[in-house]
Amino acid sequence: MFDFYFAWLSALFAPVLALPPILSEIVIVSIMTVIITFFYKKLVNQNRIKEIKDETKKLQDRIKELKTKDPEQANRLMNEMLKMTNEQMKMSMKPMLPTLLIAMVFFPWIGTLYKGAVAILPFSLPFFGNDFGWLMWYLIVSIPMSQIFRKLMGVQT
Repeated sequence: MFDFYFAWLSALFAPVLALPPILSEIVIVSIMTVIITFFYKKLVNQNRIKEIKDETKKLQDRIKELKTKDPEQANRLMNEMLKMTNEQMKMSMKPMLPTLLIAMVFFPWIGTLYKGAVAILPFSLPFFGNDFGWLMWYLIVSIPMSQIFRKLMGVQT
């Protein structure tokens, strides 16, 4: 069953897989990141996230003012800020299911494609060495790609 699935994905991505592994994984990670960012944008109320961020910033400033003058009021504001942060966290959980599905679709396939080192650095990093497998390279590429695509799509973080 997986052989058919992996063969189908390999055929679909054949032009990308013709590139060197370091570049082909960058392209695949970029595609995955765009899809994940799209789901995040559509499933999370961007306006409410922005409101929460703005309100939280105002509350933080107000709490700093009140910490020495009125600690009790500062504690009430901190509880209010905590409620808003919890709401923001709950909203961020919605896109988790599509993200997990995308990971379940691509990760096993990527793991079969790239068995050895994908990226080899000309120097050695402490704790990491100089060669990165597909998962470490995925993490290195996906974090900045996610930030770039979120900016381009206007996604609130």
